[in-house]
Amino acid sequence: MSKKYPRYMWATKAIHLLGDISREDGDLCVVQKESGENYIGNWVTGYGFVEVKFPKETTRELTTEEIEKYDGMQLAIGNCLINTINMSKEKGEL
Repeated sequence: MSKKYPRYMWATKAIHLLGDISREDGDLCVVQKESGENYIGNWVTGYGFVEVKFPKETTRELTTEEIEKYDGMQLAIGNCLINTINMSKEKGEL
């Protein structure tokens, strides 16, 4: 079965054109596509780097507990709501 994109995943290592933007404990990312040994996407939170390479060996599917934790979470900048995380209960798909 092929994976559907975009989708939420959990990553630790992240490489951007400007350098290493990894997160030691891992964090939620949005994967838009895959290429060779990397998923391509961005962190859900942070400075807005796009086209980030997340190596497949350090990126994984979300657990059921993580899906339950993040599904419905709202993201805001200051007092302005910018997005609500909405994912499929089965796969973490957007």
